[in-house]
Amino acid sequence: MKTSIIEFALGTAIIVGVFLLGDLLHRIGVPIPAGVLGLLLFYAGLQLRVVRLEWVERAAGFLLRHMVLLFVPLTVGLMDMGGVLSRQLGTICLSLAVSFVAVLLVTGWLGERSLRSGNEEPGAEESS
Repeated sequence: MKTSIIEFALGTAIIVGVFLLGDLLHRIGVPIPAGVLGLLLFYAGLQLRVVRLEWVERAAGFLLRHMVLLFVPLTVGLMDMGGVLSRQLGTICLSLAVSFVAVLLVTGWLGERSLRSGNEEPGAEESS
């Protein structure tokens, strides 16, 4: 029991620390949102084995299980902004549609490209 609490505390500290590092880097001028920057740093840490999956697995699982609760403040804030949202509904819907199509096209293009490169025989030159 004591070991699992320590593992959970260590994982939580690592996750929060990486998020705070991303926030610090964003505040000093890195033009990427702090949350995205934190995720990129966390991914790099996992890939470079600076952070081990076993260290953060318990805390990450807990956060994923309770993710719905983390969206409550956002939902309440959106309900409070109802007037602004209703005035900007057309612009918001257009923005959502354009970004949806852009993500769909880029994801399809990248998926097709990665499948094509994965099916090539070793030693065959890539034709682009």
